[in-house]
Amino acid sequence: MRTALWIVAGLLLAIWTGGALLTVELVEWAGRLLASGQATDLAAAAARWPVPAWAVLWVDPALLEPMRQAVIWTLGVFGGLLPALGSASGWLGIAVWLLWGLGAAVLLALAGVGHLLLGRLRTGSPQTA
Repeated sequence: MRTALWIVAGLLLAIWTGGALLTVELVEWAGRLLASGQATDLAAAAARWPVPAWAVLWVDPALLEPMRQAVIWTLGVFGGLLPALGSASGWLGIAVWLLWGLGAAVLLALAGVGHLLLGRLRTGSPQTA
């Protein structure tokens, strides 16, 4: 049972690590995009973006248009601030890895407590001679 506990903990830790790695890569990509000034082109791209057919099945097209207009307006208003946000990507990457470390420590601590509890459960059971 202890082996199964550690296998599950290892799998959860691998998923947690993959999620952190993906998040850091996305933050760095977004930071490069924002720092280069290409993010202001997103407003023009969003204005030309056609509504996908699958979205019409889930959301009313009349609702999607105001949402698209809100994104265009937000990018227009904050377009000047976006390059400054791009420089924060280095700090955000560090914050993600610190959060990963905290989560990994909690996961390993929980697995360790489970390991000890399973040991007590085994020694506390009545033994037959």
